[in-house]
Amino acid sequence: RGLPQDRPLNIAHRGSSGMRPEHTVAAYQLAVDQGADIIECDLAVTKDLKLVCSHDPYLNATTNVHSHPEFNSRVQTYTFGAITMTDYFIFDFTLAELKTLRKVQNRKYRDQSYNGLFPIATFDEYVAVAKFAPRTIGIYPETKQPALFNHFISRHNVTMEDLLLEALESHGYTSRDSPCFIQSFDESSLQYMAKRTDLPLVHLTDTVPSNEKLTEIASYCYGMGVSKNLIVQVSPSSNQIVSNTNFIQMLHSKNLKVHAYTFRNEERFLAYDYGDDPYREYERFTNLGLDGLFTDFPWSLANY
Repeated sequence: RGLPQDRPLNIAHRGSSGMRPEHTVAAYQLAVDQGADIIECDLAVTKDLKLVCSHDPYLNATTNVHSHPEFNSRVQTYTFGAITMTDYFIFDFTLAELKTLRKVQNRKYRDQSYNGLFPIATFDEYVAVAKFAPRTIGIYPETKQPALFNHFISRHNVTMEDLLLEALESHGYTSRDSPCFIQSFDESSLQYMAKRTDLPLVHLTDTVPSNEKLTEIASYCYGMGVSKNLIVQVSPSSNQIVSNTNFIQMLHSKNLKVHAYTFRNEERFLAYDYGDDPYREYERFTNLGLDGLFTDFPWSLANY
């Protein structure tokens, strides 16, 4: 599929999200410039059925929507399972309305100087960054909370998965060899797509599945995206490394590729053993046989 085979893939998590507001064309373009192999987009669906890139269905934390008085009436309270939330929600906005908003860096310990400059990226704009790059850049869309979005768009007799696969086909991503992976935590979403596309699917998890479950996942998935804590265990109390696990080997024995998430350069995310040096963390994980790493800082992973 034109992506590197001799080293772990450098997957820009929400773009170069450590240095620009996440899920913006600016973050994706910077990731490409910094050496990423793949750029990632969490999917959301607008009121008028357009795909955009956003980690969450709500807007207040990552945009300046609160400074748009014309949208004050859009604040809604919804209950999702056991969670009740009051916010502005993407599925209550048209794409044209969303495009009037500007993104902000929601992690306050990161550079705030780009707040208010960039709009939310559409899925098509995100794909265009990869398509027009000077080398092969993979895309990595995620069906994020598909059951939630599908509930709100069900009256249109379409699903998030349908919209995604249609968009991918329109851009030429149709085969197992296309530079594209589709990921999800939602097993039913992956199974639905497995019946409708040859594109490689990646099952996300933050827990270790049973051997039986792994065999089932391997029957329709290309790989798994796993929390890095399932690979190198860190004590929550001391923040020190306890041990390496055999999880990578377990997945490889099922012929599943392994992509680990999420690597971040800031001290607060690093185990004590790394001495505040993210390069030491990268070195440890790349030596364990990973096939790809999701990072907020693709420039630093590019050294490996």
